[in-house]
Amino acid sequence: MRVLQILPAMHVGGVETGTLDLARELVKRGHQAYVVSTGGSLVPELIKAGVHHITLPVKKKSLWSFRSVPAIRRLIQRESIDIVHARSRVPALIACLAVRGTRATFVTTCHGFYSDHAFSRVMGWGRRVIVTSNVIGRRMMDTFGVDPSRTAMVHRGVDLSRFTFDQKKYGAVNNGKFVIACVGRLSPIKGIEDLIKALSLLNRKMGNAELWIVGEEEKDKKPYTEKLRELTHRLGLESSVKFLGHRRDISEVLREVHLLVMPSRVPESFGRVLVEAGATGTAAIATRLGGALDIIEDGINGLLVPPADAVQLSEAMERVLRDRELAKRFGESLRAKVERVFSLEKMVDGTLRVYQEALEDQRILIVKIGALGDIVLATPSLRMVRKRYPSAHIALLADRKFYKIIGSCPYMNEIILVDRDKSWKTLAGFLQLSRRLKKSGFDISIDLQNTAKTHLLCALAGIRTRVGYRRIWTGRFLTHGAGRFRDVLPPIAHQFRVLQLVNIHDFDDTLNLWPSEEASASVETKLDSEWVNPSQRLAGFVLGASNRWATKQWPLSKFAELAGRLSAEMGVRVVLVGSATDRYLAEEFKKQSPVPVVDMVAHTDLDELTALIQKLDVLITGDSAPMHIAAAVKTPLIALFGPTNPKRHVPPGTGHTVMYKQVACSPCYRTTCQVGHICMKNITVEEVFRAVESRLRGPLSTGRFQYSSSPNVFTAKQSFRIGDLKPPSDSRFRGNDEFT
Repeated sequence: MRVLQILPAMHVGGVETGTLDLARELVKRGHQAYVVSTGGSLVPELIKAGVHHITLPVKKKSLWSFRSVPAIRRLIQRESIDIVHARSRVPALIACLAVRGTRATFVTTCHGFYSDHAFSRVMGWGRRVIVTSNVIGRRMMDTFGVDPSRTAMVHRGVDLSRFTFDQKKYGAVNNGKFVIACVGRLSPIKGIEDLIKALSLLNRKMGNAELWIVGEEEKDKKPYTEKLRELTHRLGLESSVKFLGHRRDISEVLREVHLLVMPSRVPESFGRVLVEAGATGTAAIATRLGGALDIIEDGINGLLVPPADAVQLSEAMERVLRDRELAKRFGESLRAKVERVFSLEKMVDGTLRVYQEALEDQRILIVKIGALGDIVLATPSLRMVRKRYPSAHIALLADRKFYKIIGSCPYMNEIILVDRDKSWKTLAGFLQLSRRLKKSGFDISIDLQNTAKTHLLCALAGIRTRVGYRRIWTGRFLTHGAGRFRDVLPPIAHQFRVLQLVNIHDFDDTLNLWPSEEASASVETKLDSEWVNPSQRLAGFVLGASNRWATKQWPLSKFAELAGRLSAEMGVRVVLVGSATDRYLAEEFKKQSPVPVVDMVAHTDLDELTALIQKLDVLITGDSAPMHIAAAVKTPLIALFGPTNPKRHVPPGTGHTVMYKQVACSPCYRTTCQVGHICMKNITVEEVFRAVESRLRGPLSTGRFQYSSSPNVFTAKQSFRIGDLKPPSDSRFRGNDEFT
């Protein structure tokens, strides 16, 4: 594995030491380790350990730092980097931009209790977000909306071989002095003022405690350092407080002290110095907040006190320093926990596990917000994606109204619902959805909708790899496009061209739907209420297509005549199938029909509609959503086509007969007709009756569609089959090795 860590600098500190330790261990375990930073005192140790260090300006919050993006991208591509691991906000934003267009996987570690502003959100953009403590995990999920499935707890660890567990400190006190240490950068949030005040209170009782303040001044915090010295002088503690500055030998410092105190005023992400104290068997006290709660168990391996409370801190220090047996018990218990939970080996093992999960875990978004029939036609694509990416997290973005029909799809981990009639049409709703998708951290989007809005949505969601058809100008928002949708192909074949862009080459156009047992039982009850005999043959009529497509409708008079003949000559019961928009057609049909029918129009939800169509012996329909449902549930189908091209729209499957009068103006794809709707009117009742009769009384031939010389009807009894379709030879449609 090739791992690139990126952070502001390699000076001494908890983040920097953790980066060095991890890089060194990666090399020992046979991996390739790279570090990008602005440099620092730890760089020679990186190089000595066989780690590649690259010096780039990745520290400052300025546009100048973003010059590094192309250089890092070239490094990622040249060295075939697998993991880019960011450990701070500015480097994370630079790395996130650099990773795009490469095969590398982006991972972050949250080392701080970040303030709630937009710049901090980049730390939640990794495919995996490593948190070092429970408090940081909650912060990233609650404040920044990071999905829990993307977070991973990996405590920071220490190299125990560098820390000696010395039990002598529990015995006599050297020179009559107890030594208390505070280790960390000099900053107001560290609570050092509280500790100095607590020392003053302590020495009024004991008189023999000394405080070592270990840490370097931050460049912009010198006034605070002077404030600490003034406080020390005012309290008369000059002889009891020592400012040791920066020390590289923290392990030696901790061996010499009797107590380690971490008096932070704000939640810290972890508290590495507490673990280092435990490694040397030094008793520890911390304030009751932040990552310290993961390390110190109050009264078991240390003490916890409220923040900014010098009195209680003084009492806790007195308790530990006076009771040497208690100090010994705390030190030994903390050492045991460090060995068990916070060792370097544990940290490296956990980090490598996260890397492996991130590499294996693709997060794929399939976009299909369109009409009901389109959702049904997408089911083969959903199955092909699952087959190619069996361990991926696959989500479908779909219209809320279609959940009943797609909610039980076994190929999806998640279905993200959008209200296409309301929020989808508003800018606020659109932007809210893009933010939600961005938080989910999808790696690949497969756009089967291919509209300007869906192209833009996936781009705004920050999805690194976006595939679809470049049929309109917004196709430029796709990272990989499949041409302009010009070829006349069956619907699944068109989708397959997009799937090939993500290395899916095993074509399968079988439709599936999954009506529930509850829906089937409900339909049985409704049919029973209409006095339908279980042995009676049922023919479904779909009278309409949609409000926009009156041109797809076969005349009601012909449906009525067909109903009469089916009842009189074959004893077939007619069932009307449709949605609420077809109610007026159902009422008009019943006025014209010579026989009573079972009217189920608008009396079923989508799950029940699927179960109802599954129970039919045959369905007669125009180019409509129920046509696709029938194909999916294997109900024989008589499809009546006119203004649309059946070669594009007939669903795959056996058991289909298509009636299509190819008049001079068809297919026109017009919603209104100026020439008398002859393409549909020319389909005769006799032809449809004979097709139904053939379906219900005898076996069907298995040929492909072909035109008859007269009366220009599709006469073969099976839909277009493209199971032997070869992947197009055009290079635009070849798989890309990037996705292997």
